[in-house]
Amino acid sequence: MAKNADAKRLKILEGAKRRFAHYGLAKTTMAEIANDLSFSKALLYYYFPDKNRLYAAVFEMTIDQLLTDSSKKIDAATNVQEAMNSFLEARLSTIKDNYNIFEFTYSLRNDLPSDLESVLSSMFEKECAQIQTILNKGVELGELQVDDLQLTAKILLISLLGMRVGILQEIKNMFLPPSKEEYEYILQLQRKLATIFLDGLRR
Repeated sequence: MAKNADAKRLKILEGAKRRFAHYGLAKTTMAEIANDLSFSKALLYYYFPDKNRLYAAVFEMTIDQLLTDSSKKIDAATNVQEAMNSFLEARLSTIKDNYNIFEFTYSLRNDLPSDLESVLSSMFEKECAQIQTILNKGVELGELQVDDLQLTAKILLISLLGMRVGILQEIKNMFLPPSKEEYEYILQLQRKLATIFLDGLRR
């Protein structure tokens, strides 16, 4: 029974992700998702009491897939710079492929539902851990010298994320989500920042 329930939940998440990625949250209804899956609305509400909770679960699934994909590339990297670039590129690719899903988090600004706020907090911690893995790889390869891996990873991640705000202030209203083209610009500058940061940690 549990396996069947898990399969249904996953099917709902995948169907909702297709809808959210194509139309965004505001233009998607629970009825449309149910119709896409040939499920009843009652079944959707059994697993997810409202659309915001379903969205938060889809967002979390998207982030977990991003981290899984980038972890494989980080493990395969032969040096710390390649590992960092893999992390940044995988992040950008996921955001662009799921632009309408990520855009919603910017549109809410300071009015985030508690479920989504929890997911974003978890995302930050998971990304910190992944950057810590990258830095540790550099240490193990003899490329870097890092006194406090956890704190250094946190400082680097905050710097990389803060770059988005600075770029949007430079280009337009900071409360609007970046366009896909602006994400490319952000990636270029994030790569440069990461290179400067890593160079400062080299032995």
